[in-house]
Amino acid sequence: MHGLLHDIGIAVIAATTLGLIALFLRQPIILGYLIAGALVGPLIGFGLVEEANSIEIISEIGLILLLFVIGLEMQVSKLLAAGRQLLVAGFGQFVACAAMGVGLFNVTGYSFSGPGQLDGIYLALVCGLSSTAIVVKLLYDKYELDTLAGRLTIGILIIQDVYAILVLAFQPNLADPQALPILKALGASAALLIAGFVISSLVLKHVFAAIAKSPELVVATSIGWCALVAGAAGAMGLSKEMGALVAGLSISAFPYNVHVTAKTLPLRDFFLTLFFLSLGMKITMPRLDLLGPVALVVAFVVASRFLTIYPCLLYTSPSPRD
Repeated sequence: MHGLLHDIGIAVIAATTLGLIALFLRQPIILGYLIAGALVGPLIGFGLVEEANSIEIISEIGLILLLFVIGLEMQVSKLLAAGRQLLVAGFGQFVACAAMGVGLFNVTGYSFSGPGQLDGIYLALVCGLSSTAIVVKLLYDKYELDTLAGRLTIGILIIQDVYAILVLAFQPNLADPQALPILKALGASAALLIAGFVISSLVLKHVFAAIAKSPELVVATSIGWCALVAGAAGAMGLSKEMGALVAGLSISAFPYNVHVTAKTLPLRDFFLTLFFLSLGMKITMPRLDLLGPVALVVAFVVASRFLTIYPCLLYTSPSPRD
């Protein structure tokens, strides 16, 4: 019976080895992490990691820190600078993708009615969303996070997270939708956002001014603030990752965010590696009967992004005369 530290060591060694191979082959490092997780995991690998659930819990810290750092670097003013393009592309993309998915999966034979037979609806909704962690990691690796395209991408992902909250609120009663869960989710999101910025401007501003000469304390206070808001989000029925994003955004305008970001990045990268490893551990053995449906879903996800986001951006882009 091995301990958690042994399992983390095995996982990190596997991630390093497969990450180097992916880098040598000029493939995304994330692919190496996912393959490493599959190889050491219990489902299709060698079962070298026995505490997969514990590693998954620890890996959530990486995702929370990732969203916190995104909030620190994506200042509200920069986010709003995208203006009309972000609003149209962000709110229009998911609706358009879900509508296209409903049409496609209805034609291909997936059920849309009956108790427990809502496969087509679930597929359509899920295909309209994207993985914030994977997209942001790729933007970081390519140094494109602070470009116009990067800011637009992050903005669209944030709006997708809002849609995800609404989907989760609908999900328990998807066969018989009710307005109350949606109103509760929207109210909780608005309350968290307002409370985060109010406390930040009234309290944290003075706290940070008092500890400005101690960079270590600034970092500790910032991470503590992240944990507090993430915990509050979880208690309100929202995702902890959304709470971490709000925590970062609420202090992004402070002059200390550079110190916090610089000292948080190593922690974030380590825990995020465990996050991708934990995803790899969940990969199941491929089945031939799923090859066709998986190929269909992948092709639809790729095509739907081009068919929905690009027209929205072209429609809202300023004309040469402007």
